[in-house]
Amino acid sequence: MRLDKINAFGGTFILICGVLLYLSPDNLNANSILIQSAGIIGISYLVSVLIHFFIRKQMNKDVELVTVYAWYSSLVGLAIVITEIISLI
Repeated sequence: MRLDKINAFGGTFILICGVLLYLSPDNLNANSILIQSAGIIGISYLVSVLIHFFIRKQMNKDVELVTVYAWYSSLVGLAIVITEIISLI
């Protein structure tokens, strides 16, 4: 259980890094960072809840929400970071 929480924190960190890369350098101010980071994290959490319900209902598997959020936020964060790095090149 502790490893899932660490992974969820890491996924959230990657999401925030992706938002910072997306905003840099022309739209980088405190309000845009806070609003867009909170929005991305909130949407990621809501999608994780939906995936969690789907896994529990359709697949009859007992998976914790923190595990689903950790995987989903990490994948979305990495996708944003990779997309932004490729666009910078």
